[in-house]
Amino acid sequence: MVTWTQIEPQNTLHLLAAAPRFLTTLMPELVAVWQEGDLILLLAEGAQGFNAKALDQFKQIAVLDSDLTRLEVENDEVPNHIKIAAVADWATWTVHYERTVTWR
Repeated sequence: MVTWTQIEPQNTLHLLAAAPRFLTTLMPELVAVWQEGDLILLLAEGAQGFNAKALDQFKQIAVLDSDLTRLEVENDEVPNHIKIAAVADWATWTVHYERTVTWR
């Protein structure tokens, strides 16, 4: 699990819920609005893309542990630069980030 001190909220919480096949279309748009301190949270179908190379360019990325469980992905299969978060972390980030954007 990620702890609050590992990711500091700044600007925008990006909820990436789109299936991995849409990453090619979404990445230019996401990169265009990305700011230092933003966080990408992979959830729902977006969690399937946890190992997408397109995500390597971002510093703060998390994926919900519950989505990994549904996908039958072990924690050690998740790249080191992606934090594993609980739903409680997501709730905290939603309150603390200045804005939330959902990408589908």
